[in-house]
Amino acid sequence: MIVHGVKKRDFKSKPLEVLSFGGGVQSFAMLLMIKEGILTKPDIIIHSDTGSEMPHTKKIISAGKDLAFEMNVPFLIVKSHRGSLHDDYKRTKSVPVIGIRSCTLNFKILPQRRAIREIVGNSRGEILAYCWLGITTDESKREIKSELKWIDNKFPLLELEYSRNMCIELNLKYDFNVQKSGCFCCPYVGKKGFVKLFNDHPDLFKICVEMEELYHTRGNRKNGLVSGLKNINSLSIPSLVSFGAEILTEEESSCDSGGCFL
Repeated sequence: MIVHGVKKRDFKSKPLEVLSFGGGVQSFAMLLMIKEGILTKPDIIIHSDTGSEMPHTKKIISAGKDLAFEMNVPFLIVKSHRGSLHDDYKRTKSVPVIGIRSCTLNFKILPQRRAIREIVGNSRGEILAYCWLGITTDESKREIKSELKWIDNKFPLLELEYSRNMCIELNLKYDFNVQKSGCFCCPYVGKKGFVKLFNDHPDLFKICVEMEELYHTRGNRKNGLVSGLKNINSLSIPSLVSFGAEILTEEESSCDSGGCFL
């Protein structure tokens, strides 16, 4: 029996190996490391599509899918039953807030867990799957164990002592200029990120305006991330505040593909 391209086996004796692919610098580098034989092939590569990814991330996801096909590794794209992330926030008249990772849980982690369960089945207190996460040496503090008993995390880049810069160099070796992954409405991109979104993707910035306006209707709020910007034709030094919390600068932001822990 084959589920999501993976042949059924005794996963208690040989757990499923899953590469969690976010479309960022580190996760794409792991694909190239498989191509070069630095890493062994996983059983499957899984990407959680939030429906709110940046255009450059979508291109890398497509490239990753092609690379997986070339290496004969199943590449599965999963989605939340709630639809796209930004539409879900609009429906509930809420916005993402720094420090609250509910969007990561609902739109990245849970869809992957459901797919993995469909492959490995159920068991009590036994590891059935390992999830590879793209954490590098410069962010080792993000290394955590899974809170679940049936799935655990692996950190191949830490084991091989790879830094983010080493991953960037590997990607560039194959002519892939991979940028940070993330949703266009993520507050972790910082002030510069939203200014860039305004300039480069006004259609996506408009969605952020709509999200915030709906949020304002819940409590007659006046201040927000994009307040006062929607009618500005040119942008130099705008005054931005976050969705309910202090916005981070681009340098302070740590949002990337390795932040979704199963």
